[in-house]
Amino acid sequence: MRTLLRVSLALAGVVAATAVTGCSAVRPPALTVNGSDVSRSSVDDELQAIADNPGLQDRITSSDGTIKSDGSAIWLTQIAQQEVVDREVQRRDIKVTAADRRAGQAQAEDFFGPQVFAEFPQWFRDRATARYSRQQALLRATGTAPSDADVRAAYDAAITQLRAQCPSGRFVSHILVPGQQLAAGLAAQVRAGASFEQLASQQSTDSTSARDGGALGCIDGQQLVPAFQQVASTLPLNQVSAPVQTQFGWHIIVVRDTIPFELLESGLRLRLEQQSPAAQRALDALVARADVDVDPRYGRWRVRDGKGTVEPPPGAPRTMTTAPTTSPEPVP
Repeated sequence: MRTLLRVSLALAGVVAATAVTGCSAVRPPALTVNGSDVSRSSVDDELQAIADNPGLQDRITSSDGTIKSDGSAIWLTQIAQQEVVDREVQRRDIKVTAADRRAGQAQAEDFFGPQVFAEFPQWFRDRATARYSRQQALLRATGTAPSDADVRAAYDAAITQLRAQCPSGRFVSHILVPGQQLAAGLAAQVRAGASFEQLASQQSTDSTSARDGGALGCIDGQQLVPAFQQVASTLPLNQVSAPVQTQFGWHIIVVRDTIPFELLESGLRLRLEQQSPAAQRALDALVARADVDVDPRYGRWRVRDGKGTVEPPPGAPRTMTTAPTTSPEPVP
């Protein structure tokens, strides 16, 4: 599962392809999960599509055109997990809804990054979206309401990500109103203990940021009005500015080194309700108990800390040359 904001290129720098010329399309399989075979041709087609994606080539290929070897295990782990998901969906007779398909599309885009995902051929996008849609259906059908601890853990993960993407560590919020006197009055209320976020949602004429308690996000890379930029860049953390005038009106500004939990809580809780941590833990347990056999050229199956993953072959070279692959198999 992914955190609040999209994490581009989950495969960054590690996707690999390991196709071998002359291999049978079916036997031996690339991997077998609970008695179900996944063909080499299917796996190699997908790995080749990943390798050929223009948005990934600078991260997964070497200068001589070969593909970095160790990351095929990431995609093989995804495929092994999907075999477990599909068996559960069938056993429970779970129907994939339109909402599941939308969530599956979003998960596929999260995994690769939206722009990168759009660069894949249609058959790959259809296949990945269909898989993730079935996974979303299973999580929905087996999920429970997230605990407060789950929401707090998701918040901590989101903040860690946001800070990594904000070198300055300055997250700016504002309240925009028409007059200086009103701005000064609101600033005084905040200094006296009133909630900046609540006042922003009630009073700010910037309707877009008002919905987020006045939050504008990290100051880095934003095109801000010079007067606003000057204050936002120099204001001490957690202090309320004096009213600042721009052509849009009068602002009061607060800069923090984080985003308050209260601003993200409802969105995180909603996302966790749709992608239940308890259901994910149950799925992880099913995958860990699965009987998985991996063709040694792709790696080996290992269960560690309650999670099953494919590990690269021991001593694998850093890069391996791919061979031509067959036409894509029909989307399952």
